[in-house]
Amino acid sequence: SVVFACILEELDDEGSASSFSLSGVDQEFADGKWIEAYRFNLEDVEVLNHHHHTVELKLGRGNGTKVRDIKFANDDDAVTFCNVLQSLGKLKAGHAQRRLDHYLSKGKDLGSKVQLLVEVVSAVRLPVADIASTDAYVTVHLGKNQVHKTDFRPNTLNPIWTVDTGSLFMLDMSSEQFFGSGDGLMFSVYDYDALGQDDLLGRVFVSQEDLLEGSGKRKAFSLILEKEYKKAKGCKLALRFRPATPADIVFMKALAAGKKKKVVGAFAGEAFVPIRQHQPANVLEAAGGLLPGNLLKRETRKTKAGSREVRMN
Repeated sequence: SVVFACILEELDDEGSASSFSLSGVDQEFADGKWIEAYRFNLEDVEVLNHHHHTVELKLGRGNGTKVRDIKFANDDDAVTFCNVLQSLGKLKAGHAQRRLDHYLSKGKDLGSKVQLLVEVVSAVRLPVADIASTDAYVTVHLGKNQVHKTDFRPNTLNPIWTVDTGSLFMLDMSSEQFFGSGDGLMFSVYDYDALGQDDLLGRVFVSQEDLLEGSGKRKAFSLILEKEYKKAKGCKLALRFRPATPADIVFMKALAAGKKKKVVGAFAGEAFVPIRQHQPANVLEAAGGLLPGNLLKRETRKTKAGSREVRMN
């Protein structure tokens, strides 16, 4: 399971913050005396400096990185805090090795490829992050490495991503890299802000085991919301994922090449696949099934072949 570093803020009799503590568990804290001040994935917490009862922490990643001085009641509490972080880090490393060993026990080779096709489909009931709506996009991390980012969908609490807005991507790496990079994929939903810092709304975590066992069917995951948005209810992120086929790999390469050249689609044999295409046409399946079939839906797009209009349904 995913382990969070939760920094708790203790309230005095007047309701003001007085000291901090840490717990490395994935649950809520609210007993009237302690409130959650920060919650970060354990991989995103780094001790920069420790001096007496103060610990300087680097929290988060990318644009959301914060540096905070955490003051403890005494030196011993500060030392305990640092020791707990170190111990949790060692436990996570041990878990990663055991997951890899289990994978290899199924007859896989250490250098064998892990190739997965993943689609960020949609989100529903997102919290309002701007005045009346949200401009949502999704980043995807494997450990500390960002492996994908969608475009933002403006002014909607129920965004839908398509191929042309970055819904689809493929993981392609060795099994050692895949299992050694953390606890699977982390999908982070942000609100885009043209003038200030983008706001993190919530996260979804999908383990390596679930990714490898995926069938490509749509699955909705509840968002683990940031504390500012915890009052929102029913927030979900829909995903699809499955092992990539050789045809998927060919298609993704053609799609990437087409985007670099700013063309409106990709050719697979005699069939033209628009960038906006979300479900394979029968003609494409007949041409070898180069479109990742059960991951994508179909849309209509116009293009031109010479002077003739071609409509792809």
